[in-house]
Amino acid sequence: MAHIIDNILSEGNLTYSSNSPAFTSTPITLNGTTTLTVSSTYMQEFTGTATGYSVVLPSTSLLTTGWRFDFINQSSQPITIKYNDGTTFSNLPASVLLSVILETKGTTNGTWVKWGAATGGTATGILNYSISSSTPFTLSTGTADTLITGMSLTPVQGTYAIWYDGSIVITGNNTVVRTTFYKANVLWTDSLRTIESSVSTFNTTHSTVAIIQFTGSELLEVRVARSSNTLTISGRSLILIRLGD
Repeated sequence: MAHIIDNILSEGNLTYSSNSPAFTSTPITLNGTTTLTVSSTYMQEFTGTATGYSVVLPSTSLLTTGWRFDFINQSSQPITIKYNDGTTFSNLPASVLLSVILETKGTTNGTWVKWGAATGGTATGILNYSISSSTPFTLSTGTADTLITGMSLTPVQGTYAIWYDGSIVITGNNTVVRTTFYKANVLWTDSLRTIESSVSTFNTTHSTVAIIQFTGSELLEVRVARSSNTLTISGRSLILIRLGD
């Protein structure tokens, strides 16, 4: 793949000037920073579990157009890629490779183009999560929104289309059930869905959908509440598809 990209760049409008292809692996530290220079290797790998890490691109005044860096985030946390002046250029989710190439020079920042892929081979925008369970979850006391067992996760940074669906049984007529998403312990209003039982034993499915953006450290939960009687949820699924940054 690297040779294909090199050929495209050398034959197109960019003049490809390869920096050293050597491999540099850096364990990330809490709120740490890697500041790249004209001497930095173009393959940069990051590992570890620390948060708040960032990478600063070199001043483009010292580079030639076509300069390239490959960032491989093998850590469990998102990393911020910054221009040389400290402003944000891009976010790098966990388990993603991001290639950046200098298109035009400037006194400091210049113009960089980027493309990415998950390290498992999936395109950056198609990262997905899927959780399912058939273990019965029962709610018979209280009326507050309550986490459905197993229906929570912390997705990597990005904007996601999210679907939840569950098979429910309500014992009692005129019982109102509501299902919703919570982001970082806050109700996501657009996802609120309600249903009311019409017979003493009411069997149906209940679902909700939303598009939500996450920073990489925020917990997503599916919560449910009922007005009275007993609610049981058996088969259920939670699916997230990443749409982009």
